[in-house]
Amino acid sequence: MSDVPVHFAPDRMDAEVAASALRAERLHPRIAPDQSGFRFPIGSPVTGGRWLVFVPDFEEGQAREILEEPVPELREDNPILRLVVIVAVITGLLLATPFVAQVCYPP
Repeated sequence: MSDVPVHFAPDRMDAEVAASALRAERLHPRIAPDQSGFRFPIGSPVTGGRWLVFVPDFEEGQAREILEEPVPELREDNPILRLVVIVAVITGLLLATPFVAQVCYPP
């Protein structure tokens, strides 16, 4: 069983309020500081950044409904578009090579 974040709070108080709303519905939230952003020195009582509210993965849907959090949108991968961009970049570099060579190695 793994935990998933369902609420991103700007401060601990907001995270506690969200967690208490989930506990009222008999869910099992856990609060933790967001470790992806700025970190203060070790031993500092202040956290830099937001707080996360986690719930077990099987409670995610119910928790998002209670907190009225949107379900994260999954981006669709488009391999053809990626291939076109790669080919365009390589072609641009190859076309620029003679001009760069003229500047670097004048006749």
